[in-house]
Amino acid sequence: MQKALLIKAVLVTIITAVLQIPLWMIDGIVKERAARRHAMLHELAEESYAPQLLTGPIPAIPYTEELDDDRAVVAGAKSIEKSRIERVARFFPSEARTEGVAAVETKSRGLFKARVFDWHASMRGEFAFDALVDVPRSRPDSRIVWGKPIVSLLLRDPRGLSERPSMEWNGTPVTIGRGSGFASAAGGVHAAISEFDANAPQRLSYAVTLDLHGTETLAIVPLAATERVTIKTDWPHPSFGGQFLPEAGSLKQSAQGFDAQWSVTALASNAQQQTLAWLDGKSECRELCADRLEVRFFEPVDIYALSDRALKYGFLFVVFTFGAFALFEVLQALPIHPLQYLLVGLALATFFLLLIALSEHVAFGVAYGLAASACVALIGFYLRAALGGMRRGVAFAALLASLYGALFGLLVSEDNALLLGSLLVFGLIATAMMLTRDFDWYSLRRRRSSAETI
Repeated sequence: MQKALLIKAVLVTIITAVLQIPLWMIDGIVKERAARRHAMLHELAEESYAPQLLTGPIPAIPYTEELDDDRAVVAGAKSIEKSRIERVARFFPSEARTEGVAAVETKSRGLFKARVFDWHASMRGEFAFDALVDVPRSRPDSRIVWGKPIVSLLLRDPRGLSERPSMEWNGTPVTIGRGSGFASAAGGVHAAISEFDANAPQRLSYAVTLDLHGTETLAIVPLAATERVTIKTDWPHPSFGGQFLPEAGSLKQSAQGFDAQWSVTALASNAQQQTLAWLDGKSECRELCADRLEVRFFEPVDIYALSDRALKYGFLFVVFTFGAFALFEVLQALPIHPLQYLLVGLALATFFLLLIALSEHVAFGVAYGLAASACVALIGFYLRAALGGMRRGVAFAALLASLYGALFGLLVSEDNALLLGSLLVFGLIATAMMLTRDFDWYSLRRRRSSAETI
């Protein structure tokens, strides 16, 4: 008898290992579908608007540093040759405030969906020139000749501008032109502004209004010494990223949308230095990689992430089900053939395939319920005959349904998944121990011996 049990245990273990193959294949399908969705977002960005990153405004004044170089004395006269070095001085606001309202809608491409937004924003602030401007120069005695200043607004994807932005510089409207005006940053807009003496104590204000379209994500680089940002939207599911989160207590979230506020100082950010390094070509980043605040308009239920998480519990699901099979064999003296283990295991694996297929058409919770109900009904009906009666088949189906319910709880409670999973494993092991605490395992050998004697 002991030899037969050992052979049965080895066969069930092999079947459990073999069932990892379809689970692995289904996991590949989930990753392939997730990759296709990511490719769809990339295509959508290529065809319409990319995720947006807003930086600025940044005033820039080109200047020429003139140097006098003494040459050798020729025929009693000293030759002096002038050399010139072209540079650009850039400035950042002392105060800035950005306020905007984003309208979010869902765009579909086949089975896949993405969020696009239309952000109507106003930007106000001022530049404070209270001391001499310390621009880079080769020699202290060189002369600085200032050129024509411009002010630039950097955008990741200028195609998102639904109409020409309006800008006022120190109370005077200025004309917006295409391009950032910086050689290293093509994306953006710029405007020529009136000349000003950066070394004269003064405060210059600006006001910008723009409508900006984008996909999924809106990010802002805080360049001011003190920057305040307010974003309102009708989308109720924000995901905040970047280096700065909304102020504590400022986030107001409801089913109608959210309202968030940020307050960032230059003391807490490296954005100014990172932006200057990038504009000067001293950064290794292809795009501007500076400190930012970011909000992503995301779908709260990512079907591919949840399906992937569900598959991670697939092995335990099979083990628990086969463990319940073994308990039925032992407690009810019902022999279950290894092939029956295999068929039930394949039905369990099919659940995950149904889950991902259905969730692309209906809500994830509905898809989970339909897939679980189909598998529970199939296995319960099959086991009605295998376990020798309707009552036993229904009891096993109820046990399986509770496992599916526990798995769904693990999926929707991401923060507590480890705790709930640990409690589930402990509870199932404890249940098995309680059910078999009075069972005489040696009776299996005696039963076998008696059967052989008869």
